[in-house]
Amino acid sequence: MFMERCKLKKGDRIYECRYHEATLTELITDPELLVQGEDSHYWHWEAKVIESNAGVEPGDVISYGITEEAPAYGPCLYRQNIYAVGWENAERLLPPFDTSERGSHEIRRCSITDDIEILGHVFHGLKDIQAHIEMSLYKSYSRGEANAREPKQKCEVHVGEMWMPYPCFDSSDFANENRDYQNFIFRRRPITQEDMKKLSELPRQCNECRISENVPVEMLPMVYYVGDGDVMLVRL
Repeated sequence: MFMERCKLKKGDRIYECRYHEATLTELITDPELLVQGEDSHYWHWEAKVIESNAGVEPGDVISYGITEEAPAYGPCLYRQNIYAVGWENAERLLPPFDTSERGSHEIRRCSITDDIEILGHVFHGLKDIQAHIEMSLYKSYSRGEANAREPKQKCEVHVGEMWMPYPCFDSSDFANENRDYQNFIFRRRPITQEDMKKLSELPRQCNECRISENVPVEMLPMVYYVGDGDVMLVRL
């Protein structure tokens, strides 16, 4: 069983963001680990509302409960208001704990032009990663098997990609929109259909992102790019 180190403490201010609403709260109790198991950890704390557009008033006290095994069903907590700074720039705090094993697999934010060492090979930015793709899957495995293709570049590290185009709502979007959400996995052996199936089955985060604090270690390393801007997420 891992030794937990809570990321939050009394006095911290955090945002709960969901359904395009954001509530800034201040913790008035330290998070308490009420249940601890090999695959289930339940934390509880109380926080005072500072500001909100979600139907609660400043001064209201809210109780939070977070479980490790099903974080998608709990509130989404951030250091910043994601609707003000952008999802890719806000530090997520779900779940609010860390472990000695998982702490070594933190999510990093890198420029799409940065050199990144993955499984001993240095990729020279996002374009280099894309040039090594040998298996590509549109959106999810339920829509059909991934397509094998000849990579433009080859090395000892193999790359699989799952992608989804940005949503289009009118004829102008269909004519001009060419951005994609992109999730990448890396292996020291050729990518298989089973690898891509497991990738498609990972819980979906905002903007089709499959990287989270709870990704199984066997799925790592992973890279995610939202399809626009200079930032990509890397978890090794």
